[in-house]
Amino acid sequence: MGYGSAQASAGNDPAPISHEELTRLRMAIGRLGRVLRQQNDEGLSYALISVLFNVARNQPTTAGDLATSEGVSPPSVTRSLNRLYDLGLISREQDSVDRRTTLIRLTHAGMLERARILRSREVWLSEHLKRLSPEELTALLRAVPALERLGDPER
Repeated sequence: MGYGSAQASAGNDPAPISHEELTRLRMAIGRLGRVLRQQNDEGLSYALISVLFNVARNQPTTAGDLATSEGVSPPSVTRSLNRLYDLGLISREQDSVDRRTTLIRLTHAGMLERARILRSREVWLSEHLKRLSPEELTALLRAVPALERLGDPER
């Protein structure tokens, strides 16, 4: 039974889930995430897009905080930041409180690039949702709150 049972929803009795169902769910979510991340018709690698989106979520931020959040080494995140800076997608400025700290933010071009990537992903998803039956689409939309809870470690 893999994990034995999964919680149907907070406060309810556990609903049994087989190892096969658990594997299928994990693989389907993973595949969909990968496919959506690949919906970038030009330019930035997955690693650069990940850092760009991380900056957008946490700005102003520091290279150290980004490295921790991305789960990569400081030199690795520095290379990504240098590339994003060279492309004009981020800015760096000295922190007025702690002059040893450099704060990183998206530039206007960075915000536009992020929006372009999101639009491209939404276009792909909206086109592919047309392949689902009305019943499948309804079931998928009903699952969104549960998926959001799974993806939010704070919940």
